[in-house]
Amino acid sequence: MLSFGVKKFELSMIDYFPPSYRQISRVMMRFYHYILIVCYSIKLLSAFTDPSVINPQLTKRFEYKLSFKGPHLAFKDGSVPFWTHGGSAIASDDQVRVTPSIRSQKGWIWSKNTMAADNWLLDVKLRVSGRGRVGADGMAIWFTEKSGVEGPVFGSNDHWNGLGVFLDSFDNDALQNNPIIAVMVNDGTKSYDHHHDGSGQIQGSCIRDFRNKPLPIRLKIEYINKALTIYLNNGISQDDNAFEFCTRIDGIELPKTGYLGVSAETGGLADDHDVLEFLTNTFADKQASAQNQAATDEQAKKYQAEYEKYEQELKKQQADYQKDHPDQTTSMNEQAVYESEYDREFRTILEGQDQIRLSLTTIDRKMAEILGRVERLGLASTNQQQIAGQAQGGSAVPVDVARIQDINRVINSNTDMTRTIKSFAQVLTDLQQKVNQLQTSMNNRPVDGAKQVISSNLDGTILNEVRETVKIIKSETNTLIQKSSQEIKCPTVTSSTNSSCVGSFTFFIVIIVQLVVIIGYLTFKSRQEHVSRKYL
Repeated sequence: MLSFGVKKFELSMIDYFPPSYRQISRVMMRFYHYILIVCYSIKLLSAFTDPSVINPQLTKRFEYKLSFKGPHLAFKDGSVPFWTHGGSAIASDDQVRVTPSIRSQKGWIWSKNTMAADNWLLDVKLRVSGRGRVGADGMAIWFTEKSGVEGPVFGSNDHWNGLGVFLDSFDNDALQNNPIIAVMVNDGTKSYDHHHDGSGQIQGSCIRDFRNKPLPIRLKIEYINKALTIYLNNGISQDDNAFEFCTRIDGIELPKTGYLGVSAETGGLADDHDVLEFLTNTFADKQASAQNQAATDEQAKKYQAEYEKYEQELKKQQADYQKDHPDQTTSMNEQAVYESEYDREFRTILEGQDQIRLSLTTIDRKMAEILGRVERLGLASTNQQQIAGQAQGGSAVPVDVARIQDINRVINSNTDMTRTIKSFAQVLTDLQQKVNQLQTSMNNRPVDGAKQVISSNLDGTILNEVRETVKIIKSETNTLIQKSSQEIKCPTVTSSTNSSCVGSFTFFIVIIVQLVVIIGYLTFKSRQEHVSRKYL
C-alpha cells in the first residue's frame, strides 16, 4: 500500500520535470521510496512486542500480589491489597496519588511480597500533571533488594541495591534536557547526584515530555536475559499498543529477589503524581518449568507413598489394639456417625422448607389477628349507634355528631369566659391604680383645715368610684354565673358510670371575688390608719 502510493506520487511529479531531468527524477524518487521503507521497518522493529510471542519457549504469568489497578483499587480503610504506602500517598478507588500538587511533599508505595524471577515485565500507567509550565521534582519506579523508605531520591532512600527508573521533570543542571526518563542501576554504594540529575551515573535515558498529557502515559519495563528495555506510550494516541522505543541496556545484573515500588517528590514547584495501574508479569522457560513440574510431581508421588504407608501402619495398630483389648473396643459404623454429601444436601433442603413453613404460619396468624380486630371494631361501632338511637327516642342524629355539638357549645362558653376574665383584669388594674392614688393622697395630707376639707372630699370621691367598680364586678360576675348555668351543660357519656364537668369556671370566680375583698379590706384598713394618725 505504501509502495503503490509512492509510485503514484512519483508518476504525477515526473510530468512536471523537463525531459532531460526525467531519468534523474526517477532515480531520486526510487531512492526516497527505499528510505521510507527502511524507516518504517525500523519503527516496526523498535515497537513493543510481548516477549512470550517473540520467544515461544517463555511462559507468561501474571503476578496479582505484585500488581494493582482500578476500579476498587483500595479497601474502605484506604489500604491497597498486598501493598503498603506512606508519606503523602493517598489510595482511592481508581488510582494512587503518590504526591499531591503541594510543595515539599514525599510519598511512596511498595509491595509487601518479593519478586523472584529472572525475566519479568512491568506495565505502569501513570499521570503527571500540574498547573505550571515547569514541574518538579519527579517520580521513580523501583526494583530493589530491600523495601525502600522515605528519602532524598524522588521520595525514596539513597544507596539502594537494584534498579531505579526516574521520570525527572525538573532541570537541575540547566542543560535543557528535562523532562527525561532515566535508568540507574546501583549496587548500594553510589549516591545519586541530584544537583546534576545523575548525568554521570545513569546508564540509559530518553528525553520525553510526559507532563500534562490528554491521556495517561504508559511505561513497559522489560527485563529479559539480563537486558533492560523501556517502551513508552506518550499519552496522545488512544491506541493502547502505540508504544515507542525509549532505551535499552544490556548486561545488567539485578538482584535475584526484590521489592517493587513507586515514589515521588515535589520541591519548590509541585505536580500531581498519580499511578493508575501497576501490572507485573513474570516469564519462565518452558523447559525449566517442565523440569520443575516433573520434580514437583515426583515429590508429590513421594508424599503420597508416605501417606499410604502411614495409613497402613495406623490400620495395623488399630487392629492390634482391638485384638489385645476386645472389651474396650466397640465397633463403629462410619455411615451412622458421618454424614454423607447426599444426606447433607437433603438436610439443607428440609431446613429451608421448614423455615418457609414457619414464615407462612406466622403470616397467617398475623392476618387472623388483623381480621379479628376489624370485626370487633365493626361490632362496637354498630352497638354504639344502636344505643345512641334508643337514648334519643329514635332520633336519626348520630352519637358522634351530638358530642361534637356539645363540645362546640363548651368551647364557645369558654371563649366568653376568657373575654370576661380579661375585662375583670382591666377593671382590677384600674382599681389598683385608684387605691394607690388614695394611699398617696392620705400620706401627703396637709395640716390646715381648708385643705383638709378638700382632701376629704377627694377621698370620698375616690371611695365612691371604688364602690362603683366593686358593684360592676359583682354584677358582671352574677351575669356570667347565670349565663354559664343556663348554657354550659356537660355532655352525656354512654357508659356504665356517669361523669360531670370540672368546675374550673367557679374556681376562677371565687379567686376573683377573694381578690376584690382583699383589696377592699386593705384599702379600708389603710384609710382607718391614716384617720387615726390625724388625731394623734
